[in-house]
Amino acid sequence: MNYYFHVPFCASKCGYCAFYSLPGAGAQLMDAYLEQLERSFVPCGRAETVYIGGGTPTLLSEKQLERFFKLLHDRLEFEVGAEISCEGNPESLTQDKVSLLRENITRFSMGVQSFDPGVRANIGRRCSQQALEKAIELVQQARFPHWNMDLIFALPGQSDEAFFAGAERALLSGVDHISCYALTAEENALLKLPEDDDRASELLPRIVDFLSEKGFRRYEISNFAAPGGECRHNMNVWRGGLLYGAGPTACGFDGVDRWTCRELEEWLQGKEPEQDSISPGARLNEIFAVNLRTGAGWTPELWNRVPGGDSWENRCRIIKDVAAGLEKNWFIISEERIALTGDGMMFWNSVAGEIFDYGT
Repeated sequence: MNYYFHVPFCASKCGYCAFYSLPGAGAQLMDAYLEQLERSFVPCGRAETVYIGGGTPTLLSEKQLERFFKLLHDRLEFEVGAEISCEGNPESLTQDKVSLLRENITRFSMGVQSFDPGVRANIGRRCSQQALEKAIELVQQARFPHWNMDLIFALPGQSDEAFFAGAERALLSGVDHISCYALTAEENALLKLPEDDDRASELLPRIVDFLSEKGFRRYEISNFAAPGGECRHNMNVWRGGLLYGAGPTACGFDGVDRWTCRELEEWLQGKEPEQDSISPGARLNEIFAVNLRTGAGWTPELWNRVPGGDSWENRCRIIKDVAAGLEKNWFIISEERIALTGDGMMFWNSVAGEIFDYGT
């Protein structure tokens, strides 16, 4: 089983962010969140992976983090070699918090976004250069088994040269994983962008080449890793693995239906999650499309692990039908593998839309 815990609290709302988060929450509300987790969290299987996201999990105080990790260790039974990931923002890190994280997780993900303080200010990212450098130093000293930095490209006021300098800085920090996201127009984000801005699509191939030369393979549209640095939690979920979501707006998947927890106020009241029930065929199409975000794509062996999956031959037929109406150079299709090319990954949304709608 894969577990996801959503910690919805942030110091402030960044302009690019469309995730569910609550800026400026006090200690009392965070304690109420922990109390509801303690009341409601009942595991349903041994943990292969745990992912703690947000929001900003590291905004919790040291005592609150201790309480959170106590809950995990008291309630969960972990598989041997389980991956435990946690996100955090540099301005919220202290020596004590980093030490606590190092005792309890195997993978840390730092939301840097940009190494340029002026660019960070443009997108509402409140982190001083001093705080950023200190946080990197603390994480380096802690020697996490794996750690990631999030970077955003095509930001307002950010030159291409500045982005690549930041990527080089990240690599020198010792990360074995880098997530590179294009700044896109999100419906719920504060920062509004022109819909026809194609700067990101022109820059991405250069980023792929740059990181590839440094030994970082593009294993998913926005994620690059050194060998062994891939995020196992995300890979499992992309391939249709079972997922237990805990916390406001967290999602889960029981092998048939998806469900989404309520927003904080209703979640604190214990209201049941919202169900996303669709036909078995539509669910398989959804799973099939999502893992085409990865460079590896599908093999017969991977597809056979999908709960309730149809035959590999049927998947080959579907993708051939979809490919017939799109660009041929977007696809790799054989008896051994179905994947998207680099060009195809650039147009994943178009491919996924065709797969989602197939047979409906």
